[in-house]
Amino acid sequence: MEKLKQFLSVLIFLGMCHGQSYTISILGVQAAHVVQTIHDSGRIEFTTQNRGIFELIWPTKNIYEATFEPNTFTLISWGKKIKQGDFKQTISAEVDSSGLLIYDEKNKIKIEESTTTILTALAMVQKKLPAELDTKWFSYEHQGNLGKLRFIWADSSNAWNGKDSILCDHYRLDIELENPLKIKSENSDYFLDEINGNDVIRELWLSRSVPKRIIQAHLKTAWFPVSATINE
Repeated sequence: MEKLKQFLSVLIFLGMCHGQSYTISILGVQAAHVVQTIHDSGRIEFTTQNRGIFELIWPTKNIYEATFEPNTFTLISWGKKIKQGDFKQTISAEVDSSGLLIYDEKNKIKIEESTTTILTALAMVQKKLPAELDTKWFSYEHQGNLGKLRFIWADSSNAWNGKDSILCDHYRLDIELENPLKIKSENSDYFLDEINGNDVIRELWLSRSVPKRIIQAHLKTAWFPVSATINE
């Protein structure tokens, strides 16, 4: 009976988690491997690890996580653990009962009730329909910097998953931040720095079939294009 309970617990856990892995390429060269896990209870996790020549030059393994209200995707807490070469750093914050996002005693940020981060926004776009998202601005926070975020539905088009062509909803992701970072890293966080950068074009292709999955993502910066493709 105990073994049966353990087996059922594993099945329930697997049923509540949706994992996907991605290959990140820069100028067509494999640069990193990303794993995303979304829990139905309201939690999303990303791990990023450099691969190939990028791992030899700059070994990196970063972990990002956030918890949110599963129906509204409102931020509850978020954090990251950065390990880039010899550099290591941990940052975390949690929303208290008065609506303050607390990093530490000196850094308490007043946020709107429906505030998102890039992590919770990525969870949201994989659950909601285009009609629920298109052109709607959401309050946004990134390391003490407040702003807004929106998804612009561009079209329905096919995206390649490495094996097949998948019909997707194609979005542009706009992020507008008001001020420089208040909670600064001592070193560059290539994942969040690039996504939240100015003059960056961000595009996502979400499968139209349920469960929705990010099939491809493109990031066009001033320096080089970055792409992510789901591994299936």
